[in-house]
Amino acid sequence: MTKDFQQACQYLNSFLNLEKKPFYSYKNSLKLKRVYQAADYLNVSYKDLKAIHIAGTKGKGSTAHFTAYILASLGYKVGLFTSPHLFSFRERIKIVRLVDNKFKEKLISKKSVVKIINKFKDKIRVFNKEKPTYFELITLIGFQYFLDKEIDYAVVEVGLGGRVDSTNIINSLVSVITHIGYDHVHLLGSSLAKIAGEKAGIIKEKTPVVSSFQRKSAAKVIGQIAKKNKSPFFILGKDFKTTNIKIRKNHTSFDFEFGKNKIKNLKIYPKGSYQVENAGLALASILTIKKQNIKKFLFKQALSQCLLAGRFESVSSNPLIVVDVAHNQSSARAVSDNLKRYYPDKKIILIFSCSNDKKPNQMLSLINYDSIILTQFKHRRVFDVFQLKKVFKKKAIVTTNLEDALKRAKDLYDKKSLILICGSFFLAAEAKSLFKKNYQFTKERYARI
Repeated sequence: MTKDFQQACQYLNSFLNLEKKPFYSYKNSLKLKRVYQAADYLNVSYKDLKAIHIAGTKGKGSTAHFTAYILASLGYKVGLFTSPHLFSFRERIKIVRLVDNKFKEKLISKKSVVKIINKFKDKIRVFNKEKPTYFELITLIGFQYFLDKEIDYAVVEVGLGGRVDSTNIINSLVSVITHIGYDHVHLLGSSLAKIAGEKAGIIKEKTPVVSSFQRKSAAKVIGQIAKKNKSPFFILGKDFKTTNIKIRKNHTSFDFEFGKNKIKNLKIYPKGSYQVENAGLALASILTIKKQNIKKFLFKQALSQCLLAGRFESVSSNPLIVVDVAHNQSSARAVSDNLKRYYPDKKIILIFSCSNDKKPNQMLSLINYDSIILTQFKHRRVFDVFQLKKVFKKKAIVTTNLEDALKRAKDLYDKKSLILICGSFFLAAEAKSLFKKNYQFTKERYARI
């Protein structure tokens, strides 16, 4: 019997966690059959979930949040499953509701985690099939929690790939595919076509597919899989559009059009034109499953109140520090675009670290920085900073932890500067944790650093 949340976490951490292993056999490690068997044995009624399923390389999390908020604005109780997390795995399992005209995100409670694990534990112990992995078990806990709370809809973000991802046991109402780029190529394939094939593996028979604009090879594969499944295929720029985009300092406004549905002057506050794309995907996905006339102001309310942690997020104004979870080429390009758009005259001091399965030079070549500080975060997947320096080869300051990196950044900082921290979810989480603890920077001294 698991007595408390700490014991629950210890139990979860006893399972194989592929998120901590940068290199493993994709074919042999991710087995959807194992998830089906575990779900059935544990009596998780996943088929009862009304789900919106989201895959892609960049923008999955943002699209998932926008989608959940839109559904909540319509009066629904919405389960939101995303990954990875910044501080606690409980962030992956939320319920989003509109309460007193404000959107509330409530994480799965510690008590609920303990309750569900106790429900699963004895059965898993005698389960005579292959045991689930950490992520697979988290997925089943999330689905069971949503069922226990009798949610109306579940918005589910894929963990990795799509075709054999543990979330792919659901029977989705709509399959959403965000921008596809190069990431996890050692697992998903070295071409966009192969990566797209894995992502498009979430497409179900006769189920609508909503996709971002894709490069030709990726779009072709998605279209072929949609056609094979007799699934209606809607693509951004062709079947639905975001137009009249106006990027301001603190928000972005745009118009949206999908068939007879035309919504003007929508506003979002996460920075970047790519967030308009994510919001457009969310709107289109809802309109494929909700055919009746919907009050347009609800969309506006949902999008304007949806804020996203770690997405080009300003965590300090003096000095000016921005944190981003960018961890692949596509997201690094988006960060670069944001720097040019929002801070065109700033001198960029980049603090960078990444996981050891990434190609750092491909990311770094896309960001126009003035000086760079290489560092490392506290996770077994970290790219050792001294090995990183050998790969990078160019002139850089090297530190072994983020606190020292921030000290060095402060030495370089003046009023014309911006300190950018990016390269990994793990690095972003560590940075936000530092500022969460009220780390103070002053010109005279470093408080607690």
